[in-house]
Amino acid sequence: MALFRTSFRALATTDDSSYRLKQVQIIHRHGDRTPITPLKDEAYWSQLLISPNILQKIAQGTTVQREKITTHVAGGRGPFGQLTSLGLLQMVQVGMNLRERYVDSNVLCDSLQATDLLVFSTDFPRTIQSVQGLLSGLFPDGLDTDITIDVRPSSWMIPDPMPRFTKEQEILEQQLARTPTVIERETALRPLALRVTQALHEFLADDAHDAAFGVEGEHPGEVSIEIQPLAWVQLAEITKCLAVRSLLPSSITKLDQEQIAAHAAWRWFQTLSHPRMAYLGMHRLVQQQLQLMTCAAETSPMIVWSGHDSSLIGLLCAYRLERPSTWPEYASYLCLELLETKAGEQYIRFSLNGEVLKSQWEDDDELWDKIPLEMLQQKVSTMGADTQSESITTD
Repeated sequence: MALFRTSFRALATTDDSSYRLKQVQIIHRHGDRTPITPLKDEAYWSQLLISPNILQKIAQGTTVQREKITTHVAGGRGPFGQLTSLGLLQMVQVGMNLRERYVDSNVLCDSLQATDLLVFSTDFPRTIQSVQGLLSGLFPDGLDTDITIDVRPSSWMIPDPMPRFTKEQEILEQQLARTPTVIERETALRPLALRVTQALHEFLADDAHDAAFGVEGEHPGEVSIEIQPLAWVQLAEITKCLAVRSLLPSSITKLDQEQIAAHAAWRWFQTLSHPRMAYLGMHRLVQQQLQLMTCAAETSPMIVWSGHDSSLIGLLCAYRLERPSTWPEYASYLCLELLETKAGEQYIRFSLNGEVLKSQWEDDDELWDKIPLEMLQQKVSTMGADTQSESITTD
């Protein structure tokens, strides 16, 4: 995957001079990684990882704060699920992009200091290393003071913690996976899952099927004794990692890979777009973000959250934002900008990789390119906050 350089021209609007940027929160996906699903050739994937001396260098000036070690099957094992050298370069570039947008242009501040930042991350090596890379790009001359990377919010920065926050969330996921719409679509695509799993068989380690993660259920229909189809999210991540390195078997076409990625994204959105599920999975993160904006004058002008594609998709659903045309690529980042008028009115503007995303809520026909902070707080506190889920038809 090539490095990308984001243009922020899409953020410019004719009335931007009427607003002052008070705070920006950046939620990014980690950079390029090795497959989470274990494959046979560990030596090949190991050689793509970042060298120990580089890891030591980017960690200088940062301290990880945790209360306990958290584990998740998506953390991978051995060389799997780890940030690659390419992924680190992508994150350094993200940091450079952010510096150009918010510091060099004097949009946020004219002299950003390490003390001006709050940094949070999930407790995965790849996300911690990714934000260290971002900081290297954001502060090219090095850190002037120690930065704490707080991983204590790890479990509520993703919509699929292990175990789930509540039994209700677990049950609701199962119900959503059995709706007629999902079953019909997955039944139609099941031959693709079987065929691609079979084509990948020579690559898979013995414990590959144990690495399933995400919010999807079992593949519907009879399961062959000879082959158990991999979960869609596994099919998507393996084919992506292989395709980037021109290692896909010839029997898996570009169209196959696009269909798999599109369906994996659809499953995440299908689940997390349910108002109650969005609330159950992302409410703690959303509330914390909005609280930090409410107290912007006393907190930090820039806050960074280092997470995953699921973090981005969960927030897109929780904030009722427009969906991107493609799955959020490695090193994608969602920005929440707190804008203030001369009269003191405060608004939130969202963008993904520099492209403004509008927000639309179930009780409101308007598409908001800037939504009042007070209104947003009210909506996220009430939408989906019912004490129990509405009944879901699974017949």
